[in-house]
Amino acid sequence: MNGKLRAELEGVLASLSPRERRKLAQRAERDRREARRRVAQVRGRRGLRGPGPQPDDPIEAWMIARLAHERSPEERPVRPTTQREGRVISLTRRWCEVLPDDAEEPVLCALPTALARGQRSLIAVGDRVRFGPRDDDRPEVGEVLPRRTHLSRPDPQDPLARQLLVANVDQVVVVVAAKDPPLRPGLIDRALVGIAQGGARPVLCVNKLDLIDTSEERAALEASLAPYLALDLPVHRVSTKTGEGLDALARRLSTGLSALVGHSGVGKSSLLNALSPTAEAETGAVNAVVGKGRHTTTRSSLHPLPGGGAIIDTPGIRAFGLWRVEPREAAAFFPDLTPLAERCRYRDCLHIDEDPEGCAVQRAAAEGALSPARYAGYRRIVASLQEELDG
Repeated sequence: MNGKLRAELEGVLASLSPRERRKLAQRAERDRREARRRVAQVRGRRGLRGPGPQPDDPIEAWMIARLAHERSPEERPVRPTTQREGRVISLTRRWCEVLPDDAEEPVLCALPTALARGQRSLIAVGDRVRFGPRDDDRPEVGEVLPRRTHLSRPDPQDPLARQLLVANVDQVVVVVAAKDPPLRPGLIDRALVGIAQGGARPVLCVNKLDLIDTSEERAALEASLAPYLALDLPVHRVSTKTGEGLDALARRLSTGLSALVGHSGVGKSSLLNALSPTAEAETGAVNAVVGKGRHTTTRSSLHPLPGGGAIIDTPGIRAFGLWRVEPREAAAFFPDLTPLAERCRYRDCLHIDEDPEGCAVQRAAAEGALSPARYAGYRRIVASLQEELDG
């Protein structure tokens, strides 16, 4: 970090209110604990020192590093404004394709060094950018414009960093399988929190409906979906094999920009091919032993839909972590818990271990007024967030 930037961040730190400073210190302390944990996992420290604060540095150094990381794209130093604007439609570590607002053919643009180094957290498919020629006349991204919405998670390669999955989407379609692999409500619950956090609308798509062979399996599927239907969440049941439900889903996606997210093996690539035949996405089978698919989509890309709108296909995920959600904030992302939580007698109630007489959420769960499945999902999320805090 250069001296000018450090001085600027020290000024920002000094201007924070006591509450803002306390919150920042908590986030910085999590970063420092994670760094210490990593050091403890290996023998000795030789070769571990890298750029940025070290595990034994004072908390102020970690607070400044956290401020630098959390600066929004519009706050970051950028190159001078360029002549054209467009949308990122595909992305690699050092390059991106941009569809200009004033043309129909994409332009291959280089990422400047600073943007390339932080590519996973600073730019994503769907981002709007300014770009123009650099000194050698090759196009280069000059600025990432402010986002309307986003979908993020902790980076699996570095849990201290954010991985920006998509940007500026109107809705995120959470794709699950009716069977093979089994439907996992935990992923749905966590994805719904992440979508709400980023400001997009959620849609649930249940693929592989053709694999449901018996009335008992269908009843079990509907029972799993009932808590989400009760939220007025749009739920589409489809089969790319038979075509069932695809027309209704295509109409849902015919305006604006949508994104597909889901576990590996749920049929996202097959779904994309059915919705956008020109996409030609590679498909793969599910491992019968572990019940998971292999990654057939290796990077996100944007595809226009024949009936209007566009869709971003994202690589399959093994798990969906939540980015910077505190345990006590989780209830705010559960619309069925929120009105109950507002009636709790306890300040900062977690709605789990407090006295049920004073916790409206626990009372509702005990009386059957709150879906047991949703409450269980909430408890799982809070438990995982607390584990992350405890290191």
